[in-house]
Amino acid sequence: MIKQCLLIIVFLFTVSSNVAWSAGIGVERAVKNVKKQYSGKVLKAERIKSKGPKVFKVKLLLPGGRVKNVFVDGSTGKVFEP
Repeated sequence: MIKQCLLIIVFLFTVSSNVAWSAGIGVERAVKNVKKQYSGKVLKAERIKSKGPKVFKVKLLLPGGRVKNVFVDGSTGKVFEP
C-alpha cells in the first residue's frame, strides 16, 4: 500500500511539473508576435534565463541595417522594449 501511494505521489509530481513548465508561450509564438509588430529579419530568439517570469529576447535586423532587441512576456505573449 505504501509503495502504491509513493508511486502515485511521484506520478502526480511529474505531471504537475510538466504542466507548470509548459504554461505560457514558446519561442515560436514569441517570434510570431514580434513579426506582427516589426518589419525586418529575426536574427536570434531565445528564452532569457532568470528566476522571475519567463521572458524571450528577440534580436531583429530592421530595414536600414539597424539592430534592435525586443522582449516578449512568456506568459501573455505581449511584446515590449527595454
